[in-house]
Amino acid sequence: MLLRFRVTNFASIRDEQEFSAIALDDHPDLATTAVPLAKDRALPVAGIFGPNASGKSNVIKAMSFARTAVIESHQRWLPEDPIPRWPFRLDAVSRDAPSEFVFEFVHDQVRYEYGFALDDAAVLEEWLFSWPKGRRLVLFERTGLDISFGASLTGHKAAIVDLVRENSLFLSAAAANNHTHLRSVATWFGRWRQTATTGRHRRQPRGPVDKQVFDLLRYADIGIIGVAMTEQAQAETLRSFEEATPPPTPEWELVHRSHHDTGRESLPWTWESSGTQAWFHLSQVALSCLLEGRILTIDDLGGDLHPLLTAQLVGLFQDRTTNPRGAQLIFTGHDVNLLGRRVEHRLRRDQVWLTEKASGGATRLYPLTEYGRVRDGVDDVEGRYLQGRYGAVPFFDRSLLADLADLAGEPVSDGA
Repeated sequence: MLLRFRVTNFASIRDEQEFSAIALDDHPDLATTAVPLAKDRALPVAGIFGPNASGKSNVIKAMSFARTAVIESHQRWLPEDPIPRWPFRLDAVSRDAPSEFVFEFVHDQVRYEYGFALDDAAVLEEWLFSWPKGRRLVLFERTGLDISFGASLTGHKAAIVDLVRENSLFLSAAAANNHTHLRSVATWFGRWRQTATTGRHRRQPRGPVDKQVFDLLRYADIGIIGVAMTEQAQAETLRSFEEATPPPTPEWELVHRSHHDTGRESLPWTWESSGTQAWFHLSQVALSCLLEGRILTIDDLGGDLHPLLTAQLVGLFQDRTTNPRGAQLIFTGHDVNLLGRRVEHRLRRDQVWLTEKASGGATRLYPLTEYGRVRDGVDDVEGRYLQGRYGAVPFFDRSLLADLADLAGEPVSDGA
């Protein structure tokens, strides 16, 4: 479970911003998960809303960058290369200032805090704390290449310290060199899945199609009754068996109801609607996360889906029946129907986060619960949001439309 995430100086995020998945209200009807040795519960879903270019996606990208640093910095970041971070660039100070990332999470029933700060050349700070019995234990702390360890962290450490570079994380090096405890902690960062609802699902689907995915395709009421290998995939499979070579990963097409004698017809993947492609892709990703208790981040959820279908995807994570293993969904989007009182799987007030651009172009991330008077299921949150009562909506300078009106009234000159 992710509990909190803090980030400073990344992309459009200049000042420290904090995202929290801790429930502030009681939600007996949601698949919340208890935090060990605490009264808190983690929410299964949280959504980030705001106008275009307000920094919603950058919150997700900051999480992704920090996770990638843990997984790859020791083995894939080259010693002579700069660290591939994105500092805030709209002022003269932030470009050279450190970027900082902090995760609070639960792994193997233990609460942890892991964070690091870095600039273009080096990791400046890094730390890992845990609360195995309710009291904080220091596992390690780092300043530059000086790394100190708490008494609770056993196992080989000195040899790993010698392998750590200025531009790589100690946790990444420890995982790569098989430190038992730290490798286990590092696996938490690899259990995330990240996707988007634009672009990626345009590719032809490959591999086996699970029955649960097929059930979700039928559930979406889009006329799908089956799946079939493409003719090319069937020919390649036959040829591979004749040549005694391993068969290729098959490509699939969706089978639709038809008025043929067979009552079915498969269509080329490129002929499928963007909504069908998106639902097929998201169904596969969401089901794998639900079955394995993973964290899923989606940028621009609902861009190609009907609002009721988007709500059904959210509902898979909200419902204890379909989410028994504590999976979490964190998404950005514009589907404000999820804020409404009439949608089946609406977001509660402590599941809603907002972004807006502050002075100087920096992102401000804040929860809907800042507006304490919001009452779940009573107040028209969707309507109030669209009216700008909570901020995080675009501002339209209608005076600029005067230029368009003037242009419309001018005759088009020759050669224009």
